Amino acid sequence: MVRRSYSISSPIFDEHGYLVDHAEMDDVELYIVWVRPSDGNVPALTPRLALKHVGDRIYLGPKVAGRYSLAPVVDPACAVLFCATGTGESPHNAMIVELLRKGHHGPILSAVSVRYKSDLAYLDEHRQLEERYPNYSYLAMPTREPDVPKRYMQELLTDDVLTDQLGEELDPGRTHVFLCGNPSMIGLPEGEAGELRFPETTGMAELLHRRGFAIDRRGHIGNVHYEEYW
Repeated sequence: MVRRSYSISSPIFDEHGYLVDHAEMDDVELYIVWVRPSDGNVPALTPRLALKHVGDRIYLGPKVAGRYSLAPVVDPACAVLFCATGTGESPHNAMIVELLRKGHHGPILSAVSVRYKSDLAYLDEHRQLEERYPNYSYLAMPTREPDVPKRYMQELLTDDVLTDQLGEELDPGRTHVFLCGNPSMIGLPEGEAGELRFPETTGMAELLHRRGFAIDRRGHIGNVHYEEYW
């Protein structure tokens, strides 16, 4: 058996075009990239998944693990920024739908960094959300397309691109940031709150910390949240 951890994703619209009601869903949706074999590297799982047909069986562990939710967002007027790399946007789909269904009217921005535009599996759905909800925007940043400047998520923050897209300053007093994806992009520190030790590669957590944001720690909820599934 080949086992891997994946974030649970979510459809955005139901079959009628309404925002999906996750409480009525019986299915589990996963967002998985097919890693193709190359010389000297034959991935163990995704090529096998790609050969599956409707009705074929796969094993799902009985327990959903992890901590990543909208619980800290209690002000419908606050700004919410979602930052993801690749399939790291999986849990953000359900979060965005939940906010919009509840009537959140503060600005919401979902920024996603991928290699190629074709990697954006939910692009059309997010464009539809933009058309329906003026407070929502989706920033897709492919890094290997010839007509798009190559910029990583950290650069979008330092160059104030995220601020421009959000439509207001990133204010620690009224902004929640959610990070999911490549650990180097997130850049979680070690140590206690007063003696944080950030990785050598500067990630979003360190850049936000410099701006006065507080990173979630065990026993303390800040305004920078990240997926934990271990």
